[in-house]
Amino acid sequence: MPYNMGEYYEHARDYDLEYQGQSEQDIPFWRELVMRYTPQRVLELACGSGRISIELLHGPGDFQLEGLDISSEMLGGYRRKLEREDEAVRQRVTLHEADMCDYQLAHKGAFDLVILPFNSIAHLYEIEQQFDAFRNTFDHLAPGGRFVVDVSLPDIDYLSDALNHPAHVYVEDEIEAPDEFTMLLYTSRKYDPIEQLEHILWTHEKFFENGEHERYLSRLDMHVFFPRELQLLFLATGFSIEAIYGGYDWKPFGKGTRQIVVRRKLAKETNSNFHIGRLSVSI
Repeated sequence: MPYNMGEYYEHARDYDLEYQGQSEQDIPFWRELVMRYTPQRVLELACGSGRISIELLHGPGDFQLEGLDISSEMLGGYRRKLEREDEAVRQRVTLHEADMCDYQLAHKGAFDLVILPFNSIAHLYEIEQQFDAFRNTFDHLAPGGRFVVDVSLPDIDYLSDALNHPAHVYVEDEIEAPDEFTMLLYTSRKYDPIEQLEHILWTHEKFFENGEHERYLSRLDMHVFFPRELQLLFLATGFSIEAIYGGYDWKPFGKGTRQIVVRRKLAKETNSNFHIGRLSVSI
């Protein structure tokens, strides 16, 4: 089945404008996480234009950072941001254009923290992709290293509404780019409950200061991860459960709108078995 993903990320600057408010919510969480775990080598999967990881470089720690993304446009935005940073910051960063399902990095087995933030796991559509990405990440972690995934909890009311035909249109946001344009964002959504797939049609409409007008459409597919499904995916690829949080405020799982899962690669584990109590299942 073909999936829509790439065209949504072709407009890196608009993406940054769209999610600038998100940084106020999740950046403090990721900074605190780095402070707690004090990693020496960090990998961000689906790093995009660097919204999260560049901010982490300005916080505590002197870790080396690698970012990986499949979108050349988003990585281009990341590199433009790095050009504005001090040389000391730029020296700590290595970027890779690659697929998180099959990447192979020089420091494989040496990362003590790998993060997959802000719903990016939803771009793993097929079961095979999910297993490949998690097994590959397991192999890239150092013994005792952690893999942290952040994704929204399914909104059942929202998904139920997305079953309607025709779909409703939502006004998502109104964003100002000072002295340039005002941008309105609309979405319509359809949900496939068998594939657990949300089909989103984004409309970006810009009204420029000089009176010109621009509109473009982009399609984005997102896999919807239910909690037990995500937990089993970790267990099936060799990780041990360390913590699950319900939001960026570190509240327990079930007390928020997100599932932030911290899993750890134990020193003697391999990624071919998982254990639930006394049950052992080989894959």
